[in-house]
Amino acid sequence: MNKKGQALVEFILILPVLLLIAMAMIDIGNIFLKKYDLNKDLETVTELYKSNDTKKLGVYLANEDLTLEDEIKNGMITLTLKKNVEISAPGLTNILGKNYEIKTTKTIYENYEALNGE
Repeated sequence: MNKKGQALVEFILILPVLLLIAMAMIDIGNIFLKKYDLNKDLETVTELYKSNDTKKLGVYLANEDLTLEDEIKNGMITLTLKKNVEISAPGLTNILGKNYEIKTTKTIYENYEALNGE
């Protein structure tokens, strides 16, 4: 019995599964990295939103391919920043879809100038 041939056949059978798992791990890592970057972008967007600089805010959102939603409720403004992340791992696209949406939110006071003494 040839043990080397058996090991080669087993390796060839398991290789596609290992590659799919590796690609999925890379995509999941990319999602976490993009989420971290989105949190940093939210800080920038919040400062532009507070300064009421809609032109710079619009340019920043367009350049970074971001979507901003704001909701005013009970004297609080909730800013939600969204971005689509493209998934390339074949098995992961069946679960998450081709484009996975990540989002992050931040709540600020509606009258933030009065709180800061401005």
